[in-house]
Parts: sequence; structure tokens; C-alpha cells
Amino acid sequence: MLIIGEKLNSAIPSVRQLINDKDAAAIQDLALRQAAAGADYLDLNTAQGDEIVNMEWLVRTVQDVTDTPLCLDSTSAPVIKKGLETVKGDKSKVLINSISLEKNRIEEVLPLVLEYQCPVVGLTLDDDGIPKTAEERMVLSERLVEVLTKHNYDLEKLYIDPLVLPQAVSHNNAKMFFQCLEDIKRVLKVKTVSGLSNISFNSPKRKVINRHFLTLCMAFDMDAAILDPLDKKIMSSVITNDFLLGKDRFGKKFLKAFRSELLED
Repeated sequence: MLIIGEKLNSAIPSVRQLINDKDAAAIQDLALRQAAAGADYLDLNTAQGDEIVNMEWLVRTVQDVTDTPLCLDSTSAPVIKKGLETVKGDKSKVLINSISLEKNRIEEVLPLVLEYQCPVVGLTLDDDGIPKTAEERMVLSERLVEVLTKHNYDLEKLYIDPLVLPQAVSHNNAKMFFQCLEDIKRVLKVKTVSGLSNISFNSPKRKVINRHFLTLCMAFDMDAAILDPLDKKIMSSVITNDFLLGKDRFGKKFLKAFRSELLED
């Protein structure tokens, strides 16, 4: 599974303060610890505050200490554009988070995806909001694929996020999300991704819920997750699930993690 480290997000009050204070050492420590813990991408979000200025600073600060690929997390095309312009090296390795079928995203963010041929997260969302059923989300998934195919975009780089909603709101939300994962894989044969925190919103024992939700998502062949790689229990689940699902040939990664004492009960 592809791991997108979520810790460099200005929605986290302590991280927002670090960004506002331009505390490079603390930001770089967070970046390095996530990379060492197994993050394949580092998600950068500066939505709180001066988003463009902070994104430029954050990209430079993180890239000064690690070559782990970046995920530019914003709803704003100018912010994503500034991030791409600031990135050193191969910009086509940057993951853009995200596009949707909202008019402004199609008109403003999609051209950046096509210009740089970046991997991209595609949300099942349009100007009417998040669909209420798995069938409606599948329709939006098909429309995303249709739009990108029309522009000759390589669908191997697309990660569709069917947008899980809190289980506390409806007991069907997780089940509906699993149905979306299954349908997208069966019909469209493209990759899928999700953040984990929404499923447990307004519930107790959120880390426990997130961990078990991730296990079920992996059983439905989800390809990537936005999560906290510094949470050793959830990373243990990722490593163990990959082993049990046959994605870790001969259990090499599992055994390496065991010998390095990275697995927690």
C-alpha cells in the first residue's frame, strides 16, 4: 500500500503554529520522521493562513532535508501552481490532491495536472456535493475517468477517493464506501485512495476505528491511504495486511519490520 503521510497539515493546530513561526527545524523533523516510518509521500497542506506563501516555504523547507515525493494538498489552483513551481527535481512525481468534477476544479486544477502529468487524487464530488449512494459515486468516478481519458491522461496515475463519511452519522457509511472501492476496481480498474480520519469523526476510540477501517479497505484492494505513519499500530496493520494479502512476496517487508522491532501488537 502507498502511504501518504498526513502530519504536515495546517489543520493540525501545532503544525499550523510551526508554519506560522517558520520553524524549519521542527517541520523538517516531522518530515524526516514520517519518511523514516515508511511514508511514500508527504502531504503538504497550508490552508490555514497565507496559503500561497506558506506552501512555497513548506515545499522548500521539506525538500531541503528529504527527497521523499510531495503531495500538494489544496483546493486552490494558485496554491498548487506555486507548489509545483517551487518543487525541485521531477515535478511529474508530485501527487496533486485533488481534482473533482466541481466546475472550478475542472477549469483551474485539471490544466495543472495535464501540464505536469502528475499523479492525482480524484474526488467523487461535483457542484451538487457528495452523492448519497454508491451508485451515484460510481457515476462520478466514471465521469472523472471520461474527462481524463479525453485529455489522454495516463489513468495509471489516477487515484479515486470515494469520500468516506463518518460512521457515527450513518451505520451504512463504511459499508457504502467498501461497495465503492469494489465497484471502481471491477468496472474502471483504476487505483483508489482514502483518508482515514473521516470514518471515526465524532466516535470514541478513533485510532481503533481507523485501524480496523484500514484493514477492511485493504481487503477491498484500496491502493493508498492518507494516514499518520508515526502511529506504530496502524503501520503494523499496513505491513501485516500487505503480507496476508499476498502483496509482500515471501513476507520480506514483514520480516524486516519484525527484526527492526517496528511491529506492535
